[in-house]
Amino acid sequence: MLPQQASSRKDPDSEREVFRSAGSTVLSWAWFVVAVIVLVDLAVQGRNHTALVAAVAVVAISGIVYGCAWRPRIVADSFGITVVNPLRDHQVPWAAVTKVDVVNAVRVHCAPAPGASRGKILYSWAVQSSPRSARKAALRRDASAQPRLRLTSRPRSAGPPPGAAPRYGELPEPAREALDRSSAEFTAGRLEERAQHARRAAARAAGPLAGDFAAPTGSLPGADGPAGAETGAAAAGGQTVLAAARPQAQWAWRSIAAMAVPVALLVLVALL
Repeated sequence: MLPQQASSRKDPDSEREVFRSAGSTVLSWAWFVVAVIVLVDLAVQGRNHTALVAAVAVVAISGIVYGCAWRPRIVADSFGITVVNPLRDHQVPWAAVTKVDVVNAVRVHCAPAPGASRGKILYSWAVQSSPRSARKAALRRDASAQPRLRLTSRPRSAGPPPGAAPRYGELPEPAREALDRSSAEFTAGRLEERAQHARRAAARAAGPLAGDFAAPTGSLPGADGPAGAETGAAAAGGQTVLAAARPQAQWAWRSIAAMAVPVALLVLVALL
């Protein structure tokens, strides 16, 4: 389930968050319940080859549902982002995350490897954005941005001023913003926020080293004075950390076996 909560935490990189599709989770549980009922019925009443084929088919479908619907998720922890897909798992340290956005699905942009002109773009199977959900989120944002008409002439404020506590019955500003976004947009925004926190923390940790490689203050837009020197040092430190971090990928053999073995067994049983 997607955690629909405010992201204003003191240390956003210290907690583990799991993002997945609520619809896929519900459908997976529904199928697993149906599969158990069907298998129990076939075990009690089935005594022929057709019942055996049906039982193996149910197991094969359950394996596909597990690998393609139940298993995919995005995990964010103190290490970085783990994109769990049906066939492969990608672990991306926070220092290697350059951007997180949504184009039909949540995408994690990785820093390019040494000598490469472009970095990898990892697509998440778990959190996707359909054109319909994007249109609904846009309509909600437009509706919340327009002033509401009232029957009385008494003016009504849109909400408490920034930084003020909400009045009774009103949602905080982060909660209102979360409701105006789709699940994919909320997930991408939350991951991008954590990535920015991690990059700033890494730049501060590499401050002394970054000073040796900092570019001249005039080479950065608007980099004048002490603030420009600090920006140049942070950018150089961030580049140094990005060069040291590398995304890792591994095959999800358990998921592959859960999908491939029952399908192969189904073909074998059907040919007997």
